[in-house]
Amino acid sequence: KETMAAAMVGFARYRGRDDFCDPFCGSGTIPIEAALIALNRAPGLGREFSAMRWDWIDKGVWGEAREEARSKEFHGEYHIVGSDIDAHSVNLAQENAARAGVGDIVRFEVADATKFARTTERGVIVTNPPYGERIGEKDEAEELYRAFGAAWRRSENWKLYLLSSHTEFERCFGAEADRKRKLYNGMIKCDLFMYYKR
Repeated sequence: KETMAAAMVGFARYRGRDDFCDPFCGSGTIPIEAALIALNRAPGLGREFSAMRWDWIDKGVWGEAREEARSKEFHGEYHIVGSDIDAHSVNLAQENAARAGVGDIVRFEVADATKFARTTERGVIVTNPPYGERIGEKDEAEELYRAFGAAWRRSENWKLYLLSSHTEFERCFGAEADRKRKLYNGMIKCDLFMYYKR
């Protein structure tokens, strides 16, 4: 969901200055929201609203409001990456980024999150890995958390904001979060695990 992705990016206080990565990007929602936030793009800028058909509001007001919003956008060089082990998901993410108008800002790649390695000195990871909600998938999710935790610890100075419903996430990941925030992803009760320093 876009609202959850935007909230997670907000908790990370990402504004486009640091490198950004989502190593479990799926359809690309989190990196796309990060790009929109970095650009300072107004939510719903390209949407049509029913109020636009009301006779008592001058039609020119809508165009003026859009132009004002566009004039407040930032333009710069951003390093936003979304990756996933599934090539189909990466293709879908690229299509979604293009539809959102940020296809030239976000880079997507096929990559295994358990081999996460970035060469830049610092950055922020915001991600929503698989929860393992179905029977038989819990063990897989726990192993994924262990392997990703080991990979993340090798990447110095990368802050991490990770959403999970797993009640034993920190034990599996191998590190206690600096802070946790309770959130709901739809009907699923989750925690946003925040890691600032190591």
